[in-house]
Amino acid sequence: MAGLPGGDYVTQDYVTGQIKALADAVRHEGAGGVGTRSFQLAEHLAAEGGVHRGDIMTATATLLAMTAWCDGEAEAARRFAELAGDHDEESRELVTHLLRLEAGADRGWLPRDQAEALLEYAHRERRGDLATRVRRLAGVRRGRHRRED
Repeated sequence: MAGLPGGDYVTQDYVTGQIKALADAVRHEGAGGVGTRSFQLAEHLAAEGGVHRGDIMTATATLLAMTAWCDGEAEAARRFAELAGDHDEESRELVTHLLRLEAGADRGWLPRDQAEALLEYAHRERRGDLATRVRRLAGVRRGRHRRED
């Protein structure tokens, strides 16, 4: 796709489509399944989409575990959680921070310790995108990590 006008856009659109397909597969395979399609799509994203393999495999296994748990499939959830733990520590740390960030976004606030840990991680890993999201979620005023009830 290089050399074509808008090639980056086409590549980005393709990767976005693959991410959506992965999300759909996770939703359908979490309850008692083995995640075959989900893991195939994750491997494809790692190979073709420029996503770190450990990161996408850890995230996929974690989301499958969460889906299985929500569907009442404790054994499948345990199996997927074990698979998530099989990947490198950096990938597990990233997925943990991203889950906290998404949960915080759903609630509209982050506990102070989570916000500080996320900012420290973002700084250490040079992830300005994560730092920006944390600050936006933490509130307009600097240092504010909770909404006032």
